[in-house]
Amino acid sequence: MSAADPETPAPAPQPGSATERMTVRRAPNMVAFLITGAAVGAIAGLLVGALGPGSLAYTRGAIIGFFLITFLIVGATVGAVVALVLDRISLKRSRHVSAEVQDLHGADERPGT
Repeated sequence: MSAADPETPAPAPQPGSATERMTVRRAPNMVAFLITGAAVGAIAGLLVGALGPGSLAYTRGAIIGFFLITFLIVGATVGAVVALVLDRISLKRSRHVSAEVQDLHGADERPGT
């Protein structure tokens, strides 16, 4: 027994090809830069809050929390700015290429429909 019915032939693909112009560039992953900037900022905030001078008005935990949140936000902002600058640079370095596109499913048959 086979999964396919031997009496029904499989439809033959009707390959058609066309040449299209495309833009190729290496864009940075924005989320990765935001997370990395926030993580570096959080570590710096922890260090500044833990190793900095104490205060009579605030507990050590409050000081660490304040610096942690502040540096986390600043680090995420710096990460986003760096990602945007790298994105602009990648736009300038983009290349235009010609690619051959093959239509294996035909015009009537689209996958997922």
